[in-house]
Amino acid sequence: MDNPASATPAALLREREARSLTLMTAISLAGFLAVGTHVATETLGTGREDVRKLGITIYFGSSIALCVAVLFFLRRRKWVAGVGTAVALLSATFPAMASFMIWQSFYPPAPVALLTKLPVAAVGIATIAMMTLTLRPLYVTIVGIGVALTLVAFFLLALLDSATALAMHSIDPYVGPAVSQSRVVFELVFVVCATAGCAFATQIARQTVREAAALQRSTDQLSRYFSPDIAAGIRDGGDAFLRPGGREQDVAVLFSDLVGYTSLCAGLTPSQALGLLSEYQEYMVAEIFKAGGTLDKFIGDGIMATFGTPAPTADSADRAVQAARGMTEALKRLNAARAARQEPPLAQRIGIHVGAAVVGNVSARANASNFR
Repeated sequence: MDNPASATPAALLREREARSLTLMTAISLAGFLAVGTHVATETLGTGREDVRKLGITIYFGSSIALCVAVLFFLRRRKWVAGVGTAVALLSATFPAMASFMIWQSFYPPAPVALLTKLPVAAVGIATIAMMTLTLRPLYVTIVGIGVALTLVAFFLLALLDSATALAMHSIDPYVGPAVSQSRVVFELVFVVCATAGCAFATQIARQTVREAAALQRSTDQLSRYFSPDIAAGIRDGGDAFLRPGGREQDVAVLFSDLVGYTSLCAGLTPSQALGLLSEYQEYMVAEIFKAGGTLDKFIGDGIMATFGTPAPTADSADRAVQAARGMTEALKRLNAARAARQEPPLAQRIGIHVGAAVVGNVSARANASNFR
C-alpha cells in the first residue's frame, strides 16, 4: 500500500491479512523443504519395501507446490479472502495429515492406537496461534474445528481396531497399545479453549485496527484545515480543548482572493474552473501551514486563515506576514507552471488584520462549525 496511514480500515486489514498469510506460508514452505529433505534422506534411501515412498513423495511434493501457489496468488490483494480461506482449510487438515504420515512411516508397522498418542493437540494449538496473525477470527475457528475433528477421528479409528483397549488410571494409554478417553477429552478441551481464546483476541485486535484506522483518517481530515502541529494539539487535547467557552487572545487573520476570477472563469467549463481553483488553493494552503497557520474557510476564490489559533502565539502577526510572502512566491511558481501549459497568469490580493479575538468552543456543543 502506498499510504497505509490514509487507507480505509478494510484495506488496512486486508493488507495485514495478506502479509501474515505470506509470512505463514513462507515459514511452512521452509519447513516442508527441510522436513522433506530429512525424510528423503532417512527413509526413501533405505530400500525398505514397507515404507510408503510414493505417499511420502506426493505429500511433501504437493505441500511444497501449494505453498508456492499460495505465495503467487497472495500477490493479488483482491484474492486475499479466498486464498486465506483455502490456507485455513489446509492448515486445519495439517495435524491430521502430518500425524498420519508419521504413523505410516514407522517400522515395524505401529498400532492404530499410536495416532491418539501423537502431539496432534500441541501442533494444532501452535497452528491456531499462528493463524491469529491474520486478524480474522474465521480462520482461527476453521483450524480449531479441524484439530478437534482430527482428535475425535483418531480416537474412533483406534477404537475400531480390535487390538485397542480402553484404559484409565494407567500408563498404558501413554506407553502401551491402549487408549484413554480422558486424554482425548482433555486435549479437546484444550483445543476448544485455545480456539475460543484466540478467536476472541483476534476479534479484539481486528476491531482495534479498525478504530486506529478511523482515528488516523480523522487526523488526516484535521490536517486539511490545520497545520500538523495544531492538528496534533486538537487530536490529543481531549475534553479540555473543546470545553465550552472561549478566551480572548491576539489573533492575526489573513484574507486573500484572486483578481478577476469571475471574468477568468467565463471562458472555462465548470470542471476547468474547479481545477484552476483547486490548484491555486493547494499552493496557497501549503504556505499557510508552513507558517503555522490555520485554514478557517474557503469563500469561493477567497481564502481565510488565522494565526495564533487555536493555541496563542507571540508572533502571530509575523507568521501571517511570512505566509503572505510565501503565498506570493508560490503564485510565481504556479504562474510558471501555467505559462508552460499556455494558460494565463493569475494575480491575487492579500490582506492581514491583527487584533484581539475570542477563541475557543463558543457554544454548548463542540463541533466543527462553532470552534473559532
